[in-house]
Amino acid sequence: MFIIQTVLSSFFIWCFIIAVLGLLRGTRRKNSAQSFSENKNCETVSEKNPREFSQNNFTDEAAENLSRFAVVICAHDEENVIGNLLENLQAQNYPAEKFHVFVLADHCSDGTVAKAKRFGRVTVWERTGGERSGKGAVLNWGMDRILKKRREFDCVLFFDADNQIRPDFLLHMNEAFAQGAEIVTGRRLTENPFDSVISQWYTLYWAVVNSLYNSPRENLGLSAMLSGTGFAFRMELLRDSGWKTYSLSEDIEFTFLENLKGHRIAYLGAATFYDEQPVRLSVMWTQLRRWCTGDFQIAFRYFGDWVKAFLKNPSWRLWDIFMGVGMTVFFGLTAVSYLAHGGLLIWQGQFPLLAASTLLSYTATIAVGFVAAANSGWPVKKLLPGILTFPIFYSLFSYISLQSLFFPQKKWVRIEHKSSRMHF
Repeated sequence: MFIIQTVLSSFFIWCFIIAVLGLLRGTRRKNSAQSFSENKNCETVSEKNPREFSQNNFTDEAAENLSRFAVVICAHDEENVIGNLLENLQAQNYPAEKFHVFVLADHCSDGTVAKAKRFGRVTVWERTGGERSGKGAVLNWGMDRILKKRREFDCVLFFDADNQIRPDFLLHMNEAFAQGAEIVTGRRLTENPFDSVISQWYTLYWAVVNSLYNSPRENLGLSAMLSGTGFAFRMELLRDSGWKTYSLSEDIEFTFLENLKGHRIAYLGAATFYDEQPVRLSVMWTQLRRWCTGDFQIAFRYFGDWVKAFLKNPSWRLWDIFMGVGMTVFFGLTAVSYLAHGGLLIWQGQFPLLAASTLLSYTATIAVGFVAAANSGWPVKKLLPGILTFPIFYSLFSYISLQSLFFPQKKWVRIEHKSSRMHF
């Protein structure tokens, strides 16, 4: 049992080591201030509020070589929120002729299409044929059309309809591509962090992803992980293979495939976007089931390809992406191993050891939430309910992972969005 528990825990241990090494290297880089290139990836947030950012100075090279962006927004009945994002895009501090918005309206029955058509420099493509089967399917359909315009654009940028962005988002993205990036993911922040304990958990979860997963990997030259929205890539990456995903987690699938091809995902903390998070347990459960199901689909479909790529050209980057996906895939089984070990301790009458190990796990998870919130600039006191109950979130996550292994989610389930407009 101890051996099984150790093997399954190795994924978490690896990610913990990378987080520590990456944070240490990031601190040294920040202190030495060697170059703007090194400092641009550091999170420039206020200690009081992560919505307050300092403006970086852009290089002359980036100003002279402005990328042409095809901005893609997937939408299914998003009349309540899509206008906020389209207004944000209209207000970008970026030449209007250098980007165009494509709204992929998937089987919409409300006013999404009409609202999107009110905005200039927006093309709406309506998908009405066939069965609605989720974001991956509409992206496969829409990207075929985008690729026919590949000579008109340099980069593709993805958003969800409920996202909101600051006026400098495209400027920051352009800066990264001007310096040679191939794929860039921005920094996701929560629009509604204090609506409920559930939204606080999500706020902490994305803080962990930003500051303890993506940022350390950027500092170490490894690959960040895409998270479904707020990311862009060079159009030329799709020149030969096009865009085609098969899982319910098209973001992780694209991350995995591009890593197999030798491409790295850069993390750009200054390119921030805001995303509405669930406030109810039922919605959280549905969303996490989709994530876990998608990760299992990716693992089963591409593990053989990963082995071939790793044997052909071993690299820390390929190893790290395997450990990152494996951490989610084996999340539920790891929890089972800990429960089994706890049962064994009870059977052996080692109650002090059981209490000590349980307290250590609980405290460690709280510490992760606290560090992530503090590093991201969130007000820790206001997030205290979420931080103190953060172990419950991961316990539920582990159960959902196990459930999804044996009873995978069959199709995409829509999550309704109602976020109000943010003012930057």
